[in-house]
Amino acid sequence: MYNQKSLMTKTEQYFYKILLEIETEYDVKVQPQINLASIIEKTQKHKYANELFRNIDFGIFDKNYAKLLLAIEINDNSHLLHERIIRDKKVEKILSDANIKLIKFYTNMPNKKLYVTNRILEDLGLLI
Repeated sequence: MYNQKSLMTKTEQYFYKILLEIETEYDVKVQPQINLASIIEKTQKHKYANELFRNIDFGIFDKNYAKLLLAIEINDNSHLLHERIIRDKKVEKILSDANIKLIKFYTNMPNKKLYVTNRILEDLGLLI
């Protein structure tokens, strides 16, 4: 009836290894599979909060997990499907409304370690 599955895909595991190096070097915290309802509070009481029950692939937090500094999405071909495009737009809007920066990586690109690291550090304002 139910089978356990991996928390992350192989591609997400690749990115996670890179993110863990950033975590160690820059005193931030990395969390995979963040549910928006865990980090965002709905302020309009007359609307449903079910739109917050969506996950982002990774979040980079300050060292105390007090603030989400950066949201990261890894987009594969499934993100080209109509339903997924609608979902992604909703997530982008929610994050934007909450003043949370989102960056996306696409699996059809090389995503070499140096590129991924530099892009994340630049968006965190840590690239020197």
